[in-house]
Amino acid sequence: MDLEAPPTLLQLAAQCTVRKEVLTISVLQNLPMKLFPPLFKEADILRKAKMIKLLVEYWPYPSLLVGLLIDKTNLETFQAILEGVGTWLKRKYRPRMGKLQVVDLRNGHHDFWDMLAGREGGDQLVETMPEKQEVEGHSRRQRLRVFSDLSFKSSRHEDKQQTHLLQWAKDREGFLHLCCEKLEIGALGVSKVKKVLKLLQPEFIKELELNTVGNLSKLTKLVPCISKMRNLQKLMLVRIFGRHTYTPLEERNVTKILSLFPKLSYLQHLTIDDVYFLRDHMNELFRYLEAPLLSLTITLCQISQSDLESFSQHWNYGQLKHLCLKGVSLSTLNVTPLKFFLESVADTLQTLELEDCRMKDSHLRILLPALTKCTRLTSINFYDNNISRDVLQDLLHRTANMSQLTMELYPAPVEVYNEWSYVQVERFSQLCAELMNTLITVRRPKSVCFGTYSCYDCDTHCIYGNQTTFCECLE
Repeated sequence: MDLEAPPTLLQLAAQCTVRKEVLTISVLQNLPMKLFPPLFKEADILRKAKMIKLLVEYWPYPSLLVGLLIDKTNLETFQAILEGVGTWLKRKYRPRMGKLQVVDLRNGHHDFWDMLAGREGGDQLVETMPEKQEVEGHSRRQRLRVFSDLSFKSSRHEDKQQTHLLQWAKDREGFLHLCCEKLEIGALGVSKVKKVLKLLQPEFIKELELNTVGNLSKLTKLVPCISKMRNLQKLMLVRIFGRHTYTPLEERNVTKILSLFPKLSYLQHLTIDDVYFLRDHMNELFRYLEAPLLSLTITLCQISQSDLESFSQHWNYGQLKHLCLKGVSLSTLNVTPLKFFLESVADTLQTLELEDCRMKDSHLRILLPALTKCTRLTSINFYDNNISRDVLQDLLHRTANMSQLTMELYPAPVEVYNEWSYVQVERFSQLCAELMNTLITVRRPKSVCFGTYSCYDCDTHCIYGNQTTFCECLE
């Protein structure tokens, strides 16, 4: 039986101090630095908002990493922290307490040594004011940096903490930098988005998700703002709707959006999900990509043969580790360019998702020689493709040198369906067992599943793996 370790003397001292509420300004000025973190944690547990505010005002470390001290802030604690920071900004004399450089409001774990040293998630830019500025009777050359992830998925569901933070930062924008590394923008008006972006330091943004921003025209209006995010590493464009035939104006808008990519010289991860304007423009997209991508995800998009051919042309794919083409129909396309592309990235590719691409036997046969060269793969997904038992067996036989695979998802062979496309239970179990035995004779697989298309009636799958499960209709 595991027993909890007894509290340390430091923890007991913090508990006693907070419970008796004996903290005063004179006490804080002479308090050992190592007592501040346990006092902060204890004050949060006991919901002592005024004490948290006081601790923040006299915080002795270069960084205040809230996620290290509190698992998740409530509104009262959050407001107390901001009030403490606001008082710190106004304080004229702080001989010992003048070290604070970074306040990180994000949830998550940090290294305690980051707090002592003032590091914040890696190398950060130090922003300084161009000239000496007065702040209520005293001056400051270096601005305080306040970090927070921001999400604006919907104007109808506002985060109270986030709303409070933005107003608080706006009231003090001349004396601090609001820094956001991860930003999500949903169905907000362009004017509202621009107001938010005006508060932020664009060079700090590393991840940007534009989710259901609407039409192409709206996205185009955001291009000047995004182009300032020069350190952007991850970009997700999700659900941009429109017609599949372009007017001259839309063509110009597409060109303007694609011209954004040469400015994103640190881009490593690109996701394009349910975006209509990609069709017939992938050649331009790849040509504009200057940074070597580590991951490329294209899902639920229609692409043409010329788009697929652009994969095999020269662009920065030499370091690609993850490729996902989920929901991209290849049924009417010649996949030979994709074969050449897979051969080109075989030395680096680790995960490959070709789920729901509507591939047939002829497609997979073309890709097989390239797949056998991808020996670094750790995960593959071929669910929801129309592949026969014989071709699946051929594929499994050729995976002998893929010893690093830890997750393998294959489609159940087309022979398991009857003439109405419903699963035949006995046939499903028999053929999947045969395929599993084929794989076992080749190597020792770790996690393997064979799955059917989702049932027309209950929308669930039949899965054959370590444990066989059937859709709700067949159980």
